[in-house]
Amino acid sequence: MFCEDSRGTDIDHFWPIIPFSNKTFVWENLLLVCGGCNRTKGSRFDLDGKGDPLLIDPTAEDPWDFLFFDPDTGIIVARFNPVSGMKDRKGEHTTHLAVLPLNIDPVTDGRRRTALSLRRAVDGFLKTAKTESSRTADELLAELQDHDDYGLLEWYFLRDGRDDPPFSELRTKRPGVWSQITKTLGRHP
Repeated sequence: MFCEDSRGTDIDHFWPIIPFSNKTFVWENLLLVCGGCNRTKGSRFDLDGKGDPLLIDPTAEDPWDFLFFDPDTGIIVARFNPVSGMKDRKGEHTTHLAVLPLNIDPVTDGRRRTALSLRRAVDGFLKTAKTESSRTADELLAELQDHDDYGLLEWYFLRDGRDDPPFSELRTKRPGVWSQITKTLGRHP
């Protein structure tokens, strides 16, 4: 639930059992996580001044509201707010290595390879679409979902990645395909 890696083997209590024992058996509080994220997070759970978690809750919040992805490195960082000149507080807290190991080498390498696979799939679609008008948005989406091991499709189609080539080219040259995929992805939580 945190690093999006496929090594989920542990159940984490988002709100730690101590001091939040009343949430011990609340289904939404139980997250499938990898051992690394679970051990690093442990019982660390800082709250802001209002008593809200500083850690992004992947069951209730869209992580991309707080985070930015660099497809060339595979690293996820806190979103920068150009108006305030500050990094997002939740994003900064969540990506800090003392809280979660989101940017360890195996995970960043997996994200980088996933980004490359997604780019290749879109690029291949654009090349074959020039000669085959029969390739559909559904076929492209199915292929992209097959390659999306780290949950990056929403970042590419609904967030900042939409301006990343070849996604920007797909958006301008095949607006119908783009629209159909974004509508489909937008319906998912």
